[in-house]
Amino acid sequence: MVGIRGSHLGSLDALEGEHMETQELIRASLLCLHVLAGAAWFGSVFYGVFVLYPRADTIFESIAERERFLISLSHGLRWHMIAAMSLVGLSGVGIALTPRNDMSVMWLTLVGIKAGLLILCALLFWRVSWTWWPARTFALEAELPAIHREFRIGAMVMLCLIGLSVVAGALLRFC
Repeated sequence: MVGIRGSHLGSLDALEGEHMETQELIRASLLCLHVLAGAAWFGSVFYGVFVLYPRADTIFESIAERERFLISLSHGLRWHMIAAMSLVGLSGVGIALTPRNDMSVMWLTLVGIKAGLLILCALLFWRVSWTWWPARTFALEAELPAIHREFRIGAMVMLCLIGLSVVAGALLRFC
């Protein structure tokens, strides 16, 4: 019955086309959410490392005053970071589970790398949030310079991990 208008086969083709458009729209929406959440996450860490903390060093003469200021600013930030990481992870899972025409070994490898980098970031963030922050809050003033160095190193590692994940995501486009 090929070529007959209104045939059963013609309506199936139209439904399949609509289904593909819906899948593409879902994939595009998840990708936008993934990229925006990742940008917010990267941007917040970048801002803290390269803008906020260096500027706070120039404003406050006393390390204790600076510490009070930074702790005050950081109060509740943990949950925003968890939200951004969760959005990146959940949207990434959604993207990976959205049907695609082909899944090459390279595509699967890059998705695995991105997942591993997210897990490493989450573990580092857990350590920073629930181990380093309490230690920082109760530290003596003499202990703060070493703690600040540890935080900067942790933040730089997190920036590198997020950056590598962005690169892996960009490379996925070519798989």
